[in-house]
Amino acid sequence: MRLIVIITCFIGFQSLLAQNDSTKSQGEIISGEVVIEKDNEIILPQADKIYLRTTPKSFGSQPVDITFLKNEPAFEWPKYKSDVPFQVLNEKYPNEEYQNYVLAGFGNYSSPLIEAGLFKTFGAFESSAKIYYESFKAGPINDENSGSAVGGIDLSGTYKKEGLSLTPTIKYKNSRYSYYGNANRVNSGFDANATDDVTLSEILLNVDLAGGKEDIKYIIRPTISNVNQSQEGVSGISQETGFELHGTLNYKIDDAFTTGFDMQGNSATYKSGIQVNRSLININPWLTHTRDNLSITAGFMISSGSVESSSKTGFYPKARVDYNLTEKWTIYGLVSGGQEWNSLSALINENQFLDDSLTIVNSEYTAQFGGGFKGTPVKNLLLDASLTYSSVKGMPFYVPSSSDSSRYILTYDTESVGVVTLNSSISYMPSATSTYGVSLEINGYSMESLDRPWHKPAYIFEAYTSHNIQEKLIVSAFLTSMGGIRGPANVDFGYVKLSAFTDLGVGAKYLVTQRASAFIRVNNLLNSEYERYLGYPTRGITFKIGGQYRF
Repeated sequence: MRLIVIITCFIGFQSLLAQNDSTKSQGEIISGEVVIEKDNEIILPQADKIYLRTTPKSFGSQPVDITFLKNEPAFEWPKYKSDVPFQVLNEKYPNEEYQNYVLAGFGNYSSPLIEAGLFKTFGAFESSAKIYYESFKAGPINDENSGSAVGGIDLSGTYKKEGLSLTPTIKYKNSRYSYYGNANRVNSGFDANATDDVTLSEILLNVDLAGGKEDIKYIIRPTISNVNQSQEGVSGISQETGFELHGTLNYKIDDAFTTGFDMQGNSATYKSGIQVNRSLININPWLTHTRDNLSITAGFMISSGSVESSSKTGFYPKARVDYNLTEKWTIYGLVSGGQEWNSLSALINENQFLDDSLTIVNSEYTAQFGGGFKGTPVKNLLLDASLTYSSVKGMPFYVPSSSDSSRYILTYDTESVGVVTLNSSISYMPSATSTYGVSLEINGYSMESLDRPWHKPAYIFEAYTSHNIQEKLIVSAFLTSMGGIRGPANVDFGYVKLSAFTDLGVGAKYLVTQRASAFIRVNNLLNSEYERYLGYPTRGITFKIGGQYRF
């Protein structure tokens, strides 16, 4: 197997808005309401839905998750990216010799893991697939009530012929979890004896069509998606059916100039206690000039988005300048803006404990500018640092529902939120068998109507290392640390400052033969039941022991 470790640093800033709960829990009826501060106007209509408390079912019969990949990663650690041309780690038994595999493992919390991958070539068509299933009978609190399961299937294939590439993809994912909450928290709405068992299913269909000649290239990607969040006794908590069309065209005029445009269109219908239609179209023509050590890209973004009868169209400049000071150092600056699409799938993947009747709008970056530098002071080491300021309207923050504080709703600031983001990373690969990486992101928020940037960390620190020992033993470790997270508590308490946490994970894989290997993976080695979202502690130390067979 060849282990390729690449270290990531991305400038992330997400400036969001959140607000305080103004009422206490009032039973089981959930209203389609939005938390409002000051004179913020409610955009969407209200609707009521009654939730029926149910007893969680066994997770033993959940659907399986399938994904077809040519080469599956050795560990599920964070995936980093880098500009450094790192070498491939050498191993005695490369992946290419036996690409298909089956993997099985078991760990504490009664957590079976099953995974299988298949790669097959039929002439000019390459197909890949992966099947995946993992469940935890018990969770951090409430015993089996906070158990969970996830499974799914990914299928994809690529057809290439005479400069044309066609790649269809089908992804299906099914998750099972509960609004288990924590009754010992200051939020009075948590009920330790009653949890809601939730099933979340997601399906995505898309086709990538890429082609072109030497001077002109294009990519077209239509996507259909459906997300359905439901529970027994309630036909659907939230459902969103969407369509996305992405396109890119590049044309090389000569050695000094390249032009093109990017286009993205989205439309979706959100159904819950309410039904809302949304859409967004972004068009970005651009021109790049490259000369000696200087590269300048200039263009503009036309964004037109709508939520029901409310719509907005804007014009935003976009530019980036890169200048190579020396062979090892580059400085860069950027100016950007535009509207961004917020999908139900992305919101649930960030926080799965969402309520129904959500107010989902497009985020508008009215201004974004910054700059930074990157360089390689020594061989196989990349240093990257940047500072960015953004002014954002309509980005969601998570606050507890006033009707059931174990569920979260979305809230927004009435004005723009200013976000300053400092981002830095170091990636280092001293040899073909070892790699290291660290990254640090620091965010500062300037709020208008909201008290705090609810549930957004002030800093995120990540570190990663991997080593190939004597060709047959691969050891890896990662560390993630977050702090400065605040969540709105009951109105009588104001807010709660969540404790900073560090999650340390380690793993090892031993290649027994060309086809067989054994592994162990350990997460949360410090055994801290920290909270990423108020009222929801994570599991303590978890481990998996198992094996893999290639064929």
